[in-house]
Amino acid sequence: MKSKDVEESIKMNFESAALLKILMEQSALVAEKINKDFKKDNIKVYHIHDIGTVFGIDGRVSIGVLPADENRVASILVGFHKDDKHISVVVKPKKIALLSIIITKIISENLKLD
Repeated sequence: MKSKDVEESIKMNFESAALLKILMEQSALVAEKINKDFKKDNIKVYHIHDIGTVFGIDGRVSIGVLPADENRVASILVGFHKDDKHISVVVKPKKIALLSIIITKIISENLKLD
Protein backbone atom coordinates (compact mmCIF):
# COMPACT_ATOMS: atom_id res chain seq x y z
CA MET A 1 0.00 0.00 0.00
CA LYS A 2 1.36 3.39 -0.92
CA SER A 3 0.60 6.96 0.03
CA LYS A 4 1.18 9.65 -2.58
CA ASP A 5 2.50 11.99 0.12
CA VAL A 6 5.07 9.54 1.44
CA GLU A 7 7.37 7.45 -0.69
CA GLU A 8 7.18 4.63 1.83
CA SER A 9 4.97 1.57 1.39
CA ILE A 10 3.65 -1.15 3.68
CA LYS A 11 4.16 -4.63 2.29
CA MET A 12 1.59 -7.32 3.12
CA ASN A 13 1.27 -10.98 2.38
CA PHE A 14 -2.05 -12.42 1.16
CA GLU A 15 -3.22 -13.37 4.65
CA SER A 16 -2.66 -9.84 5.95
CA ALA A 17 -4.37 -8.30 2.93
CA ALA A 18 -7.35 -10.64 3.40
CA LEU A 19 -7.58 -9.67 7.07
CA LEU A 20 -7.42 -5.99 6.11
CA LYS A 21 -10.34 -6.56 3.73
CA ILE A 22 -12.37 -8.20 6.50
CA LEU A 23 -11.64 -5.36 8.94
CA MET A 24 -12.64 -2.80 6.32
CA GLU A 25 -15.95 -4.57 5.76
CA GLN A 26 -16.52 -4.77 9.52
CA SER A 27 -15.77 -1.06 9.91
CA ALA A 28 -18.34 -0.20 7.22
CA LEU A 29 -20.97 -2.27 9.06
CA VAL A 30 -20.16 -0.65 12.42
CA ALA A 31 -20.21 2.86 10.92
CA GLU A 32 -23.57 2.27 9.23
CA LYS A 33 -25.03 0.94 12.50
CA ILE A 34 -23.76 3.99 14.38
CA ASN A 35 -25.28 6.26 11.70
CA LYS A 36 -28.61 4.42 11.81
CA ASP A 37 -28.79 4.51 15.62
CA PHE A 38 -27.95 8.22 15.65
CA LYS A 39 -30.48 9.16 12.96
CA LYS A 40 -33.29 6.94 14.22
CA ASP A 41 -32.94 7.00 18.01
CA ASN A 42 -30.47 9.89 18.54
CA ILE A 43 -28.04 7.50 20.23
CA LYS A 44 -24.61 9.12 20.37
CA VAL A 45 -21.30 7.32 20.56
CA TYR A 46 -18.58 9.43 22.19
CA HIS A 47 -15.47 7.38 21.50
CA ILE A 48 -13.63 5.85 18.56
CA HIS A 49 -14.67 2.24 18.01
CA ASP A 50 -11.47 0.24 17.49
CA ILE A 51 -11.94 -2.37 14.75
CA GLY A 52 -8.43 -3.82 14.64
CA THR A 53 -4.88 -3.71 13.37
CA VAL A 54 -3.24 -5.65 10.55
CA PHE A 55 0.49 -6.22 10.77
CA GLY A 56 2.26 -6.21 7.44
CA ILE A 57 5.80 -7.29 6.70
CA ASP A 58 7.27 -3.87 7.47
CA GLY A 59 4.47 -1.84 9.06
CA ARG A 60 0.88 -1.94 10.25
CA VAL A 61 -2.54 -0.61 9.31
CA SER A 62 -5.08 0.20 12.03
CA ILE A 63 -8.79 0.75 11.53
CA GLY A 64 -11.32 2.50 13.76
CA VAL A 65 -14.73 4.14 13.42
CA LEU A 66 -15.23 7.79 14.30
CA PRO A 67 -18.62 8.60 15.88
CA ALA A 68 -21.47 10.49 14.20
CA ASP A 69 -22.84 13.82 15.36
CA GLU A 70 -25.14 16.56 14.11
CA ASN A 71 -22.60 17.72 11.51
CA ARG A 72 -21.19 14.46 10.12
CA VAL A 73 -21.80 10.76 9.67
CA ALA A 74 -19.70 8.06 11.29
CA SER A 75 -16.55 7.53 9.24
CA ILE A 76 -13.68 5.09 9.16
CA LEU A 77 -10.25 6.17 10.36
CA VAL A 78 -7.46 4.22 8.64
CA GLY A 79 -3.99 4.67 10.08
CA PHE A 80 -0.78 3.65 8.35
CA HIS A 81 2.19 3.14 10.66
CA LYS A 82 5.75 2.38 9.58
CA ASP A 83 8.75 2.95 11.80
CA ASP A 84 8.24 6.43 13.27
CA LYS A 85 5.96 7.67 10.46
CA HIS A 86 2.19 7.75 10.87
CA ILE A 87 -0.46 8.77 8.35
CA SER A 88 -4.21 8.60 8.84
CA VAL A 89 -7.06 8.91 6.38
CA VAL A 90 -10.77 9.38 7.11
CA VAL A 91 -13.05 7.50 4.71
CA LYS A 92 -16.85 7.31 4.43
CA PRO A 93 -18.45 3.84 4.83
CA LYS A 94 -19.43 3.49 1.16
CA LYS A 95 -15.91 4.33 0.01
CA ILE A 96 -14.33 1.82 2.41
CA ALA A 97 -16.69 -0.85 1.08
CA LEU A 98 -15.51 -0.04 -2.45
CA LEU A 99 -11.88 -0.17 -1.33
CA SER A 100 -12.57 -3.60 0.19
CA ILE A 101 -13.82 -4.83 -3.20
CA ILE A 102 -10.69 -3.48 -4.88
CA ILE A 103 -8.49 -5.33 -2.38
CA THR A 104 -10.45 -8.53 -3.10
CA LYS A 105 -9.78 -8.08 -6.81
CA ILE A 106 -6.07 -7.49 -6.21
CA ILE A 107 -5.82 -10.60 -4.02
CA SER A 108 -7.66 -12.79 -6.52
CA GLU A 109 -5.57 -11.53 -9.46
CA ASN A 110 -2.34 -12.29 -7.60
CA LEU A 111 -3.20 -15.77 -6.39
CA LYS A 112 -1.27 -18.44 -8.20
CA LEU A 113 -2.92 -21.81 -8.38
CA ASP A 114 -0.42 -24.63 -8.73
